[in-house]
Amino acid sequence: MKQSDNYNAYWKAHKNDVRMNVPKKGIRSRYDLFKTHLKNKRVLHIGCTDWPFTREKIQRGDLLHQYLENVAGELYGIDTSVDGIKVMQQRGFSNVFVGDIYRLDKNKTLLSKKIEIMLLSEVIEHLTNPGFALEAVKNFINNSNRRCKVIFTVPNYHNLWLYFLLGLRNKEVVHPDHNFYFSYRTFRTLLERYNFEVNDFCFVYYYQYPESITRSIVYPILSHVAPCMAPYLYFKCNVGT
Repeated sequence: MKQSDNYNAYWKAHKNDVRMNVPKKGIRSRYDLFKTHLKNKRVLHIGCTDWPFTREKIQRGDLLHQYLENVAGELYGIDTSVDGIKVMQQRGFSNVFVGDIYRLDKNKTLLSKKIEIMLLSEVIEHLTNPGFALEAVKNFINNSNRRCKVIFTVPNYHNLWLYFLLGLRNKEVVHPDHNFYFSYRTFRTLLERYNFEVNDFCFVYYYQYPESITRSIVYPILSHVAPCMAPYLYFKCNVGT
């Protein structure tokens, strides 16, 4: 038997394993979902500074942590950026700390807070070892509050604007600090490998409102035709037993 015959036979036998239907969900603002799921909760926001854009975003009023202050019942934030945390503290933000996600399960101060929702919004793609980070998050929850939920948002590999349309022009746009992009299947597989159970999923866009009139028209169309081409993916999870 030729090698090509073996290859074709393998994919024919496993086609149901490699083809997964994407949930039929419309495209929403991540802010709307945060308002629903984080309202009046004790929240830990990981990667809270958005450094090096912290100062400018605070001045414009569009730093995510600012929005969360008006949603969460009790809000804490950590980030590896010493400069970013310093700027936030100077601007009056309380309960923000320099911290490393890889050592989150060793942070006695935060462990004692019994966090109800942990938020990692556009964080995982910046890490060199996302699996180590997920392990630390899981250990943190197991040692603090087993009922804590975790919300992730990550860039979508199928993003219509950045990857499909630019790909037609033989171009690629990648944030200089990004190491990964994900699809629904790949990120869910990563989560389940570290014993996270997905409770909710949605396709989302980054800002509170569509960034332009064009996109405010395109998003509703995509929601019905091809929501899997939205810019970001939203997962709400708990740690399995």
